Amino acid sequence: MLQGRAEELDKCNSLFERKESNIILLYGNEYAGISSLWHEFAKEKEYIYLSAQSATPGMQAYLWAQSLALQIDLNAERIYEALFEAILAISSNEKKKLLVIDHLESLSDKDDCFIEQLHSFIQKHISENAVTVVLLCSNVQYISSVFAKTAHEKQIGIAGYIHVKPLQFVDLVCSLNTTDFDEILSVYAILGGYEDALSSFTMGLSLKQNIIGSFLLPGAVFRHYGLDIIKEQLREPSVYASILASLAEGRNKLNELYNHLGFSRAKISVYLKQLCQMQLVEKVRSYDTPGAENTKKGVYRITNPMVKFYYTFIYPNESALNLANSFGRGVITEEDFYNTFIKDEIERYCMNAFPTICEEFLNLANDREYLPIQFIRYGEWVGKTGTVHMIAQDKERNFLFGFCNLHKGPLKLEEYHRFLQISKETHLSYDYLYLFSLDGFEDAVLDEIDDASNIYLVDRSDLQ
Repeated sequence: MLQGRAEELDKCNSLFERKESNIILLYGNEYAGISSLWHEFAKEKEYIYLSAQSATPGMQAYLWAQSLALQIDLNAERIYEALFEAILAISSNEKKKLLVIDHLESLSDKDDCFIEQLHSFIQKHISENAVTVVLLCSNVQYISSVFAKTAHEKQIGIAGYIHVKPLQFVDLVCSLNTTDFDEILSVYAILGGYEDALSSFTMGLSLKQNIIGSFLLPGAVFRHYGLDIIKEQLREPSVYASILASLAEGRNKLNELYNHLGFSRAKISVYLKQLCQMQLVEKVRSYDTPGAENTKKGVYRITNPMVKFYYTFIYPNESALNLANSFGRGVITEEDFYNTFIKDEIERYCMNAFPTICEEFLNLANDREYLPIQFIRYGEWVGKTGTVHMIAQDKERNFLFGFCNLHKGPLKLEEYHRFLQISKETHLSYDYLYLFSLDGFEDAVLDEIDDASNIYLVDRSDLQ
């Protein structure tokens, strides 16, 4: 069983076990885990896998027929439908077949002939326990802006839309062959819960070795990832790259992007919307509090971890890395690049993932009723002078605040006081306070908190 995928697997199996032919759509960002999920789902089932390419419908059907050694009429008016019928006839046993079709976005055309003919084929066999077709797509924007609209307008029957999201931290911990919390934190900060990306890191190697092998070497899997993903899905990649690089530098408000890039605010807004649809960027929506005048509004940030790493460390230093990648050079190496541009910043960079882990901790504790309140609403609050990493509220309007120490080492007294000051700017009073610090708390903090019954201290031993 895949860690963290029980719900998605159960839904896939439930749809497959229906005594009818149907279509399932698995979609999510590249590396999110679609491949791992469908392989697990297909175990012990009779399945055929087809990968779509950029081709005309006739050429695509021809290539698929060739790969399966099928004889079909290549001049058929409904060539995909003819292909599906031939696939259905491959085996004479009574078991339901599974047809997996990858790269759905490559099958899009102005006539929508693929999806219409697939729908027609399924409808023809709808009352038979004949076949389940699983469509795979790693282009979330295509699903949300094109496919879903087409399916609705043409009344295409999709039995289940299953959005494959990155793993949670707790599932990542169970998936990795290590108990070193700092190592797991680093993996999570750089690769997120993108389980199909995890194989690019080798547990036990140093962080430097893994980064060089996955991001810096000429053939590294993520060497050009931040550019490749926008070149594949968007026009004007230079504009999108400029926006992402600016966000990575900390210019996360619309006005800051406007002043830095010189594009109109309207243009930047449109491009940010596209990046949000691709789930590369998110607009941060602060928890609504009476302290609205202290809230930092219109904040954007990069959410895809590999894209964030690329635009933080590689994109602004591309000239140096190209020099390191050059054959027959000897001027600098990829290790020199790491030592110059990454080494001094990587610890701080990785700690920025800590609040997400703490939020997950509180959500899991809430689900299991381990907290002093049972909250029904939560979010972060981004203020002009700092952030309350979590504000949670129960139905009696009791509030729980969560603050995270983003630095290695024990939480210092001055940082604790800064947290208290930021909390006042929300114009809310917390009933319970959770302080998260990987390396514990200074004695001065412990002395000041003393035996306060509404303050809870969480360190790495509680999170592992």
